[in-house]
Amino acid sequence: GLVIILFIYGSVTWVDTIAWKKCFKLEEARQFRLWDLWCIRTVGEAYNTITPLGTLGGEPVKSQLLKERHGLSLKQGMVSQVIARTTFLIALILFFIPGIFFTLRSSIVSEKMQLTCLIGMAVFSTLILLFLIFQVTGTLGILAEWISKLPLGGGITVFLDKLKLIDQGISLYYRQYTSRVVVSILYAFLGWIIGLAELYVTLYFLGYKLSLIDLWVIEALTQLVRNGSFFIPLGIGALEGGFLLIFTAMGMPGTLGITVSFVRRIKELLWVGIGLGIGWGLSFHPT
Repeated sequence: GLVIILFIYGSVTWVDTIAWKKCFKLEEARQFRLWDLWCIRTVGEAYNTITPLGTLGGEPVKSQLLKERHGLSLKQGMVSQVIARTTFLIALILFFIPGIFFTLRSSIVSEKMQLTCLIGMAVFSTLILLFLIFQVTGTLGILAEWISKLPLGGGITVFLDKLKLIDQGISLYYRQYTSRVVVSILYAFLGWIIGLAELYVTLYFLGYKLSLIDLWVIEALTQLVRNGSFFIPLGIGALEGGFLLIFTAMGMPGTLGITVSFVRRIKELLWVGIGLGIGWGLSFHPT
């Protein structure tokens, strides 16, 4: 069962890599193969998982590897990652919508749990929407320009100029490559759908066969917990508690939720090992 789970998760990471590649300009995307980008993403995500910095732990690693191995500037790498992270989160919101709808329609989940999920979904979606507006409107560049005019801003002029360039690259990409952004969102959403198969297989080998609606509810609530605890390395404790609460709220044994969380934890640790192993290999084979 674990072998099947790893295969499904590998498929998710491959689809997510395609979604990331759509966030590069066409001339940039020609400088690497999809396999190369997958390796870089796997290394970066390993650092994202094991560091208490959310996505700030592995993203610089990805940019540095893109620069060293494929000649892309750090700015180009950063721009693509910010856009990819945004499309990833927008796809997650699209995935949340049916999940929250099914949760509110459920007769098993308590009203208190339903209200908590609705509030969490609303807050998360609002933040992502503001983040998108922040990028499209070039607000970062405006802030950097304002800070540069302050007495303190003169000492960090070079850094602020780089922020302006990154901000220009992001806002320009949204305007010129809107169709690629939409395709990236669709691929990221496909990744979330494939993730349901992983949960189904996990529960199947534990002796439970749930409906698509139940699987969608569990996965949506799980991702809500995961994204709310992004600052905890490996989400230790938060993921286990979340699974326990979710499975109990849906009328299933709490021990089943803990077991599912352990299976997922083993998968994550194995994948972190793969990522660090690829990084180790890349470091000994410089281009």
